[in-house]
Amino acid sequence: MIGKTVSHYRIIEKVGSGGMGMIYKAQDLILDRFIALKFLPPHMMASDEDRQRFIQEARAASALDHPNICAIHEIDQTGDGQMYIVMAYYEGETLEDKIKDERLKIKDVIEYVTQIASGLHNAHQKGIVHRDIKPANIMITGEGIVKILDFGVAKLPAQSRLTRQSTTLGTILYMSPEQTRGEEVDYRTDIWSLGVIIYEILTGQMPFKGEYDSAVIYSILNDKQQPLTSLRPEVPVAFERIIDKCLEKDPADRYRHADELIRDLQHADKKEESAGKQETGPQGMKRLKLFVLPVLFLVVVGLFLIGYFHFRPGETEPTGWENSIAVLPFDNLSNDPAQQYFCDGMTEQIISNLARLPNLKVISRTSVMNYKKTDKTIPEIGKDLNVAHILEGSVRKFGDRLRVTAQLIRTGDDAYIWTENYDREYKELFDVQDDVSEAIATSLLINISPREITGIKTRRPANTEAYEYYMKGRYFHYSKYWGATIDQDDFKTSEQMFLKAIDLDPTYALSYADLADLYNTYCRTSLLDETEYRNYLALQRKYLDKALALDSNLAEVQIIKSWIHQEHGEIEAAYTSIRKALKLNPNDAYANSTMARFYHARGLINQAHIYFVRAIETDPLQPMHYAWNGYCLNILGNYQEAENNLKQALEIAPDHFVAIANYILLLINTERYDAANAMLEKFYPLYGSNNNMVGLHALLLALKGDKENALKSYPEGHYYKYFIYAALHMNDAGIDYLKELYRDHLARGEESRYIELSINPLLKNLRADPRFREILAKHHQLYDANVKKYTDNEI
Repeated sequence: MIGKTVSHYRIIEKVGSGGMGMIYKAQDLILDRFIALKFLPPHMMASDEDRQRFIQEARAASALDHPNICAIHEIDQTGDGQMYIVMAYYEGETLEDKIKDERLKIKDVIEYVTQIASGLHNAHQKGIVHRDIKPANIMITGEGIVKILDFGVAKLPAQSRLTRQSTTLGTILYMSPEQTRGEEVDYRTDIWSLGVIIYEILTGQMPFKGEYDSAVIYSILNDKQQPLTSLRPEVPVAFERIIDKCLEKDPADRYRHADELIRDLQHADKKEESAGKQETGPQGMKRLKLFVLPVLFLVVVGLFLIGYFHFRPGETEPTGWENSIAVLPFDNLSNDPAQQYFCDGMTEQIISNLARLPNLKVISRTSVMNYKKTDKTIPEIGKDLNVAHILEGSVRKFGDRLRVTAQLIRTGDDAYIWTENYDREYKELFDVQDDVSEAIATSLLINISPREITGIKTRRPANTEAYEYYMKGRYFHYSKYWGATIDQDDFKTSEQMFLKAIDLDPTYALSYADLADLYNTYCRTSLLDETEYRNYLALQRKYLDKALALDSNLAEVQIIKSWIHQEHGEIEAAYTSIRKALKLNPNDAYANSTMARFYHARGLINQAHIYFVRAIETDPLQPMHYAWNGYCLNILGNYQEAENNLKQALEIAPDHFVAIANYILLLINTERYDAANAMLEKFYPLYGSNNNMVGLHALLLALKGDKENALKSYPEGHYYKYFIYAALHMNDAGIDYLKELYRDHLARGEESRYIELSINPLLKNLRADPRFREILAKHHQLYDANVKKYTDNEI
């Protein structure tokens, strides 16, 4: 096309392309000006009716006269019938290109979005809806003027359904829920798209994601975007409210008109100006430290000290949490190596105390225990765990005396905030733990209240001997049996320690709760016959009831209660318990992963993913969290993020079975069959007796077309079976199995497979079957019921 003349326009160069056609820069030979020529693809003009509707829409759009809307000069067609539009030509770059290269300043975001909203408002007043608002359709001129492109083009008939040829993932990312459903839309669909753009500009991320159309659509219809301020804390809160209102699923809940959005932007602008004057954002903080703090130092030393701890000069890379800490395992300086349980108990108790503070991020014991005898530096550990502070210490126990040394250190510059020695009698152990916890809390949380200080005090048994046995019980449960050996002797030792603690102090609730949890772990890790299994279930219930009678307001007790309720099939009681645990201790990794597992078992995969991410935040070295989060992301169709999480799990624990099995399934879902086979062969000698591994082997045989061996090797009762039937095109068998599975799901506590059945690519051969759609509809009803029943928490 370069060099050709169309009508009186000589084409100079190609400047863009997309699903809506090719765009060229051309010279108007009559008026001697540059214009943009857009040639529309033939499939968009499939019929005379399409052509006439397009011309009618384009004429209406050409009547728009607004500084933020690209002017349309003419609509015509070439001699061979190809339609084209003549538009104004602007020097500049699209918003898509601009945000690739830089993160925009808040004032520029407000300026650009106000101009976009102003142009949309003008069009909406004239009854014209754009329908394809996205960064690629917004031009920023060299003078900073916004020009909305493709008015009239976006409303082509071929764009009315997602199944049409012209749809692209880039367009779907900005579509409103009603648009993805193929419904008629009005101006509020443009407001949704603008909300997506604001979110993307400010965070560099999309609010609704997925690698495939179906995954993105599911996210748009069902997900709540991650809060804006959690991704970019310095952004005024007003922006979060604006985005939330733009991205309401129900159009009736969005802005009624774009001018309302503009008014809110102007208020955000005023708040931004005010914030800039007060220097409260991160940049303001830097200027405050450079100029204001030295002056305050000369005026009053006290304010300087507050500023020192609050603004933390020297911190090189602030974490997502301003107040965050990892309590490293205390070193055992005693001559007796058996005292290690005592040091671990000291570490755990301080972690437990601090974790009750909702505004403090505290890394869990399972992650910090990886740093026993570590060679890593404090800055390296801080980077690993994404924390701003480290507490390290040592314990020496000699006779009836105790010496504890503790140092609070900034990870950014490896500088000591404070260091303290505690020389006490052994019976004052609890006072030492409380003193260390309080010193940390008051150093990191400027406005901590006396009530919060009281709330982090150690839950004390009647005597230190009982507490010593309690700590030994936890050591043999978590560090030995569950953490390393799965050895019967370690289980029995842990059991004996807890029973001894109970005997010495029958009023200490945690001894009973931890013994119940030990029995729960034993049930989940041992091959027990029916009688043994029921006996241990009864023991769980017995000791849990005693813990609840003593103190039902301990998060640890409520977490254990939730697991035991689930073990007994008491689903709603389990949900109530884990909700209570999270209210008592919202940052506890075990509580969050328990809620995630609960949601997963109900088929609420999005919610499960959210809580696994929360668990990872405070327990970043626990491979199980990554493995299960990867599994959830795989079901949701977010394959890249799923792979990232599974790789992280395997980096921490190379033989982690859950991560391995889910990684193989991910490779199958993404059609990397050779890689899946290679991974299966590598780990089959280790895990070949496991039903999941056998099922994956059978599935790969089915995908190769080896029907006989696939069906022969498949383990009965495993849910991969419907994948195998689909791969073998055995639709009748697959449908029958899905019906049977649905009945089982109802019996096992209302588990819905709606998301997996909707998205998983392995089931594409079944989806056209009306019987499959009928089953899917039942799972959808079950899913909606579970959402209504189990997502009312405000944690």
